[in-house]
Amino acid sequence: MSGFLRVSGPRLPAALVAALAGALCVFAQEEADRRSPVVQAVQKAAPAVVIVSTEMRVENPFHGSFLRSFLGSLFEKDQDEESGEEFLGSGILVDVRGYVLTNEHVVLRASRINVTLPDKRKLAAEVVGTDPSSDLAVLELEGGAGFPVLALGRSSDLMAGETVIAVGNTPDLGSTVTTGVVSAVKRSVKVGDRRYNDFIQTDASINSSNSGGPLLNIKGEVIGVNTAIQSPAQGVGFAIPADRARKVYEDLIRYGEVRLAWLGLDVRSVDVETMADGIQFPAGAAVRRAYPGSPADKAGLAAGDVIVRLGGLVVSNHEDFDAAVSRLKTGDTVAINYSRGGAQRVAVLTASEFPPALSELFLDDQIGIEVTDIPPALRAQTQVLPRDGVIVTRVRARSPAAATGLEEGDVIRQVNNIPVRDMAGLREAIPRLAGRPSLLLKVARGRFSYYAALDLD
Repeated sequence: MSGFLRVSGPRLPAALVAALAGALCVFAQEEADRRSPVVQAVQKAAPAVVIVSTEMRVENPFHGSFLRSFLGSLFEKDQDEESGEEFLGSGILVDVRGYVLTNEHVVLRASRINVTLPDKRKLAAEVVGTDPSSDLAVLELEGGAGFPVLALGRSSDLMAGETVIAVGNTPDLGSTVTTGVVSAVKRSVKVGDRRYNDFIQTDASINSSNSGGPLLNIKGEVIGVNTAIQSPAQGVGFAIPADRARKVYEDLIRYGEVRLAWLGLDVRSVDVETMADGIQFPAGAAVRRAYPGSPADKAGLAAGDVIVRLGGLVVSNHEDFDAAVSRLKTGDTVAINYSRGGAQRVAVLTASEFPPALSELFLDDQIGIEVTDIPPALRAQTQVLPRDGVIVTRVRARSPAAATGLEEGDVIRQVNNIPVRDMAGLREAIPRLAGRPSLLLKVARGRFSYYAALDLD
């Protein structure tokens, strides 16, 4: 045994060894008992939940002012520089390449964005795209790869009452967790001038620290993206469903904007109605128009049909229909269940892109205006008309346009912040907007310009 050092000492009594082993087993069992499904879900998600910090642009009140020109030499710091205020939210790493899903309101008007990972790395980020209608944004981290990720799960089978977990991340406290249940699905919420549809309602506390973070089910799957929007009621939180978030994310990565699939249907909500002959029409989305040549028209749908299910989702009103369509991509095939004259029917449609040729019909049908290029002779008669835009030639009575105050002779110069130089530009802009619940027009009238918001539902 040369070359080995033998160390000897008193042996522990067998009873003590057994007692220590038993204590360790009890400790291990107690720890295992404490690792509830909620704990396991949070530990699974936490590595991919990040802090999003932004610096918001703040206009310098002294820029270009009389005080600046008079006291310019006293300003040691360049007053043209913008100051900033930091706003915090959370985000979800959803791709190993460094793509982060968060709320649109977290990065709104930000001049700089930084993302802090759970391992304390701080990386700059750029906005890939945003979708204000769903309050979602996608960021791309600068530098690095192989990030921990959390895949989006499924939200179509959520049950009222099932346990949910809202996870966030804060610079001071690290991971934050709140729990609750699914209170309801397909909620519509209005905040200021915006209306958000198809939200998950939960009593799990949603605040700025977990806004943009994941809403998990008890299995640790992402079933929604938390959004801290104001609610008049206490104990009410909201999240964007994972199915919708996935579609928005994929569009923003591919196109930089959300591309809405088009079925060619204009619908209105209807309640259950029994006619004099006893025929009962169900609640759903009643077809007001199937646009000519559209997928719906080719499938045989017509005005008066009542849609009750789309792609496996129940349709009880116009909002349900819009929410179901918002999950579709161009090229998707979808089944529509509808009622016609009391008989139940099924049609199969393939979603397409909105054809530019229908732009004028869309404007006439949806907001009640007819437009054309500004005639050169008319522009020559007055110096007031702008060089770019399309001129309104008719406003239909009792239409959304009439209610907003549009008049013949007004010149539309932008549609949802997309510049419109002429009718060709208008036909390019409308297909990107068809299917949205509202339009924002920039209108010139004489020497003045104003914005007109038109609700299309």
